[in-house]
Amino acid sequence: MSSESLPAHKVILASNSSIRKKILEDAGITFEVIASEIDEEELKKSFSSNNFKDCCLALAKAKALDVSNKQKNAYVIGSDQICCYEDEIFSKPLTKENCFKTLSKLSGNTHYQNCGISICKDGEEIWSHYAQAALTMKSLSDSEINDYIDKDEPFMACGAYRFESLGKNLFSSTKGDETTIQGLTLDPILEFLGSKKVIDN
Repeated sequence: MSSESLPAHKVILASNSSIRKKILEDAGITFEVIASEIDEEELKKSFSSNNFKDCCLALAKAKALDVSNKQKNAYVIGSDQICCYEDEIFSKPLTKENCFKTLSKLSGNTHYQNCGISICKDGEEIWSHYAQAALTMKSLSDSEINDYIDKDEPFMACGAYRFESLGKNLFSSTKGDETTIQGLTLDPILEFLGSKKVIDN
């Protein structure tokens, strides 16, 4: 990690996501990881099925607040991602069967990755951001879907593909920031932390 972006205050990522950690590491931010313990599925139930923006912003805030309440004088980053096609939300597939079902539905169609981010300090939200990316998937045969799943094992990936890996090859076009697709829109975070002199930008 770059010594040019050492934080003046502690930065915490409220997530165990390996790709979110990599995004911050690649940006040269020094941070620690303390995963939130909120019940995401329970909170999601309180939102209508197509209210993606409010839902992912609320989840991001809940994650950041959960950690911020226990960590004083730290900038806590919470993030949530919702993959949707029409009115259907695709959670982490967990199994090969679910991966196949999701990718079969997304094949040949345009779907959206919604990313909500919240930064909290001393138990209060001080900043939030929402971004959306549109992705059009190629028309994939059953064998192509199975081959991708076997190679990339996207069982914990929102939408059943790992865009940062082989999943990028599944798409004919994308519109939006690549880090939004990966679940942590980076540039607005850097801008905010820089404005607070938390990092050098």
